[in-house]
Amino acid sequence: MTASLDDVKTRIKTRVPLDQLIGETVTIVRRGTSLTACCPFHAEKSPSFHIYPDNHYYCYGCKETGDAITFVRKTREFSFIESLKFLAGKYGIDAPELDESDSLKRRRGEHAILSQMMVAAQEFFVAELASPRGQESVAYLKNRGFSDENIITFGFGLTPAEGFGLSKHLRSLGFRDDDMNRASLSGMSAQSGRPYDFFRERIMIPIRDAQGRVIAFGGRTISNDPAKYKNSGATPLFDKSGVLFGLHHSRDAIKDKRRAIIVEGYMDTLALWQAGVHEVVASMGTALTVRQLKLLCQQTKTPEAIVLFDGDNAGKQATLSAIEVVLELPELRVRAAKLVGGDDPDSFVRKNGVDALTDVLSNSVDLMDLAIGSKLNGVNQAAIPSIVSNDFVPWLSKVPDQIKRGYLVTRVSGLTGVPVDVINRQLHSFSFGQAPGARPSPFSAHAARQGGSLDLHNSGDEAILMPSRPLTPVEKGILGHVYFSEAGEIDPGKFESFMAKELALEPLWELFSLQIAQSYAKGFAPRNDPMVLAAFSPDEVLVLASLTDMAPQSFATLDRNKSIDSLITEQSRNNIKQSIALLKRQVQIAASQSPQDVPKFLAEVMALSQNLAQLDRPI
Repeated sequence: MTASLDDVKTRIKTRVPLDQLIGETVTIVRRGTSLTACCPFHAEKSPSFHIYPDNHYYCYGCKETGDAITFVRKTREFSFIESLKFLAGKYGIDAPELDESDSLKRRRGEHAILSQMMVAAQEFFVAELASPRGQESVAYLKNRGFSDENIITFGFGLTPAEGFGLSKHLRSLGFRDDDMNRASLSGMSAQSGRPYDFFRERIMIPIRDAQGRVIAFGGRTISNDPAKYKNSGATPLFDKSGVLFGLHHSRDAIKDKRRAIIVEGYMDTLALWQAGVHEVVASMGTALTVRQLKLLCQQTKTPEAIVLFDGDNAGKQATLSAIEVVLELPELRVRAAKLVGGDDPDSFVRKNGVDALTDVLSNSVDLMDLAIGSKLNGVNQAAIPSIVSNDFVPWLSKVPDQIKRGYLVTRVSGLTGVPVDVINRQLHSFSFGQAPGARPSPFSAHAARQGGSLDLHNSGDEAILMPSRPLTPVEKGILGHVYFSEAGEIDPGKFESFMAKELALEPLWELFSLQIAQSYAKGFAPRNDPMVLAAFSPDEVLVLASLTDMAPQSFATLDRNKSIDSLITEQSRNNIKQSIALLKRQVQIAASQSPQDVPKFLAEVMALSQNLAQLDRPI
């Protein structure tokens, strides 16, 4: 890397003609020295959008502001790195720092081949459905309520009758057998060594990514196969835990309605679309994941999601693990709605209509309350202490973030009647530090183990490490002081517990801290150890450069340990403030639902406020 990420950003922001870039989207009018336009981010008749000489824009109507990079990210829905590459290429700006490694280029080439194959397969399936052999399947779809227009819009298709039809077709187009297998379009016969079609005798539904590209397929049987639905297996293009079916189709409706309805299956999604409910996506039959919700927020900025459970699956799906997912995105309000009986959204809407579905959605409840309450529903009061000990305490012990854990302890206490201090004593005796799933300390013996560098990418998905937010000043300060310290200058043991339990770093930065710790344990000054960055991809190094390319003088100090102690105190202060805010929200909830709990929550607020005052008191 020849320059820092900040250098690349500055080079692009200063060289991109912002008025020319934005002028491709809206008409710009010069008024004296000012450039104005109708805002590209909201509907208006009188221009309130201004472009200033220092290459930034501001809308006095909707308050949108930013530079060329921000504009591309918001209008084209690119990632930060994608936006830099787009602008550098569009305006001929030299940015060798953004060049991809040979391995990444090779991987992109392989993905391109698989993408072309998926398009060819989709066209083949659609042609089969339109052929005379597809008449019976078309009749089935129409009987399910799908119109001719939506059969085309949704991309329904059909597999050929023979077991090698698609494989033969793809081979005739020049695609290789092993690529068909990698795309989960075929398997390999052990007897003949020839590929056979993965999907047979099924109505096909294309599964697309957020940009609308076909990445996989779902198939509904038209024979007597006991597996009614079958999905593509995991491929380099498709990981169902990171995909929301129909997001490309529903994005605008979700933005307009300011909510997303999340169902389990793609046929549920298609049925609701057909019925006129367009703000719906499907979780692909998996338990809801953090990756799926982050994708939803990134693509739609929706403030609310309603998870619509099947009537017979609500209890199974509203699990405690769902709470951990919700807590990762506090900006998204996640609620849950339950259908009665054995209906799924598809059958419910066909039997009862959209108005009945609207009533169900209006009665949705907070997903957290539903998940915790599902453990307590219908149990004898005498059994509650055992449920707290056997179910809630082991689960709480696996929540690594101290603030989130404290908040959940308060919620469990409010719903069960078991005092907070009793639950906390149980947690302590459960040995939280050794609980399965607890976050490893960056300065633990694991980080300093003997041997080579850590295998950071054993998941095969490097992109999962890319952070969703920049470091906070405290995080940057602590990591910076450790990274730029000299060998033997600091005492890692002083803040081992702090790094493990109170500083909730994202995966990329946590693994970076592990690399630093490993280097420090071997007696090196981390910034002089090439192995610290050796295990990261070029894109990850670009992100880490926001810290590693800073001048050592930025962290110059007469007393490194004292500076770190000061930052730790600041973080502790922030943590307590967040805990107080969460408890005040709980007071508001309790005031309307369980007034008898209000004094208990207020006592917690008072105790934390005293702790905060103690931290603020001069030493």
